[in-house]
Amino acid sequence: MRVKVDVKDLKEITNLLLTLVNEAKFEFTGEGLSVKAVDAAHIAMIVLDVSRDGFMEYEAEDEELGVDLDKVKDILKLASSGDVIEIMKDGGKLTFVIGNLTRSMALIDSSSLTVPKVPNIALPAKVVVPKDDFINGIKAAEAISDSITLEVTPTEFHMFAIGDEDTINLDLPKDMLREVECDEPVKSTYPVDYLLKLAKAMDTAEYLTIYLGKDYPVKIVFDIVRGKGKATYLLAPRIEGE
Repeated sequence: MRVKVDVKDLKEITNLLLTLVNEAKFEFTGEGLSVKAVDAAHIAMIVLDVSRDGFMEYEAEDEELGVDLDKVKDILKLASSGDVIEIMKDGGKLTFVIGNLTRSMALIDSSSLTVPKVPNIALPAKVVVPKDDFINGIKAAEAISDSITLEVTPTEFHMFAIGDEDTINLDLPKDMLREVECDEPVKSTYPVDYLLKLAKAMDTAEYLTIYLGKDYPVKIVFDIVRGKGKATYLLAPRIEGE
């Protein structure tokens, strides 16, 4: 396996995975890269798919690599913006070449890493919202509550959080949404800390596609790697009374 990737793209992939796990199984095929990870509490899951076009050079067949993400993050600190990183598998190690610098790290036994099964959930509401508005709502909620409620109606997308004394509301009417599909209002409540970590790791996406159902996991889909890849994030709801 040998690939070349823009440092910014590798940083985006790494940061998104680090929102949930410190180790992950990278699955390479002739078509591209796929990574699936679930956090230890099984509250959230992320799936990343990057086509071979998302790499500057791509030479790989079917192969699984166990990767220590904290080590990759440290290696990324050695690179500058605009650098291209060459990554090669060398026996039980992964070698990174950044300019004149070569850094190797040991691979993890991929059989020790669990790849979660992605649930097939049919959710009744779909909305496409600007990423920046969604992030602003999450950041505003962080200051007053550990949970936030998302609601989709036929005419708007609504986010709100209620603290001991304060509240926040974010309302995006239909004309501010790229798309909305909803027959009747649907809402569920989710932990703010998970969504905040996700918000901070998002990079190249401009819009988020959010699928919602009452007391069901929320599914958030967005572009990564300059539109050459896709991320799917699933987060379990916080049921009233928890």
